[in-house]
Amino acid sequence: MKHKALFSALACSTLIITGCGKADTSAVAAMSSSSASTPTVAAGTAKSTKVSNETPEDQWKSKAQSYIQINNRLASFSTPTNEFFARSFATAKERVRQGNFKSIRSDTSYFDDSFVKRMTDALIKPGDMPALDGAARQLLDATNKYMPNWVALEAYNKAKKYEDDNGAKGKEMLPAYRDGMDKIDAAFAIFSAQVDTVAKEANERLMAHYKANGKLMELNKLQAMTAARAIADAFDSQKDLKDKAKIDAANAQLAVMEDKIEQMKVEHAKRKSEDPKSLPTIDRYDRVFEKLTSFAGKYRAARKSPVEFNAAIEEFNSAIEENNLMMR
Repeated sequence: MKHKALFSALACSTLIITGCGKADTSAVAAMSSSSASTPTVAAGTAKSTKVSNETPEDQWKSKAQSYIQINNRLASFSTPTNEFFARSFATAKERVRQGNFKSIRSDTSYFDDSFVKRMTDALIKPGDMPALDGAARQLLDATNKYMPNWVALEAYNKAKKYEDDNGAKGKEMLPAYRDGMDKIDAAFAIFSAQVDTVAKEANERLMAHYKANGKLMELNKLQAMTAARAIADAFDSQKDLKDKAKIDAANAQLAVMEDKIEQMKVEHAKRKSEDPKSLPTIDRYDRVFEKLTSFAGKYRAARKSPVEFNAAIEEFNSAIEENNLMMR
């Protein structure tokens, strides 16, 4: 199954989808009024001394948004984009387990210097989310500890140095690689789960904000996106698309999503005619409507042909991307 992205509008990352190819960052971005910059320091303990006029709520949203973006960038690391790549990944992993150092992963770029900087910056940002901070620190510590060996083994394979030493160095580095990947995988799973928890909380805060301020268009959009995510999250394999209980639950969310889309369209048309300045500078609502409608159609097709669900997830992720363009 294709991976899902997280929604970023703090609005929040509620739409951040982890798990099979789903991504989302829209929730946090929506309510964030500003994001204070912070100096880069060593991970873990340092605190920013930069004076900020942000409220604790603003700080929380900014920090949540940073973590959501990091999680989205790492989504494909843990979730192959389709079932073919998932099988290839599993085969390579088994070869590594059996001692084949040439079959290691060659995607160290996921945890390069930019990742370290983004994670360090997120950690030192003010904002009360101790469980997520702890998970972030654990993931950063694991990568700092195990990445040098992984990078060295990757370079060894690319240069085919095993031709010179009959693979001696590769065999020597392989146990540390296997241990490192286990530790990084485990740390990322904990981090991603904590991000999802924060994203859901951000989504709830944003909905409350929209309701309190009478922002019906934005509220309907967030509710439609949340229902879409529930559909996307209902299925982790093609076999799940033959599960009647899961189909029934997804169908119920589909009805909610399509109802909210129609309400959102009405509010959008009203704003366009009566108060166009209240719309985003980059108004992508029509594209959001289009992508969510296409998502609905491809989901319906997937109920007959489960392989079509990957295409549905692509439309879901595109809807999130269109939404996030408006939140910048």
